[in-house]
Parts: sequence; structure tokens; C-alpha cells
Amino acid sequence: MNNFDILEIFLYVFPILQIIIVHLFFRSYLMYRNKFKFSVTDTVLPILLVGIHILSGRWLAFSLLPHYLFGIFLIGLGITLYFEKSPKQFMAGKVFSIIVKMGFVIGFALYYVIVIARILQLIRG
Repeated sequence: MNNFDILEIFLYVFPILQIIIVHLFFRSYLMYRNKFKFSVTDTVLPILLVGIHILSGRWLAFSLLPHYLFGIFLIGLGITLYFEKSPKQFMAGKVFSIIVKMGFVIGFALYYVIVIARILQLIRG
């Protein structure tokens, strides 16, 4: 029977803790030389990617990370084509920002679906 280990418990709660800690204490450090402004979600996305890879590997015996990245690339292609066809002016920074935000939302949802499925797998045995 599989058991919970420290790494899994840490991965279950770390993205939420990171969002709270960065939002409360490190928000002022998310600006780089008045050129790049990062959001809290930009700091959490790498942790979500690592968590998707590790937890889906433990849940399904293969990683869902390539499938997630392929889906985000397809969404990015669709968003780029939408902005290319729209009559408004095409701004690459805005398109990239939308793609990253969509990647975070989908990644966050996928991450916690994997977490819930893994917990159910461990409970049922």
C-alpha cells in the first residue's frame, strides 16, 4: 500500500502557501528595473509545473506535463491567431501575458485535480 510521504504533503500545500507568502511579503520585489512587472502567478507557475510532473508520475506512472505543455502551446497558437485576425493592433507583450495567465489557470486546476486524484488513490489503496 502506498503511503503519504513528506514530499507529497509539501507539494500539496506549497503552491497555496507560496501565493499567500509572496502576496503578503514579497509583492514589492516583483518589479525588475521598472521594465518587467511580474505577478504572483508568475512565481507560482514553475512550482506547479514541477508538481504536475512529480504527482502525475506517482499517480499514473507517467507524467502529464508534456500533455499540459502541448495544450498550452495549442491555446497560445489559438490566441495568437485570434489577435492576428482581429482588427486591433497586435501587441506581442499582451498576447504573451494572456498565454501565461491561461497557462496558470489551467495548470492550477490540473494540479489540484491531480492532487485530489492522488489522495483518493492513497485512501482507496
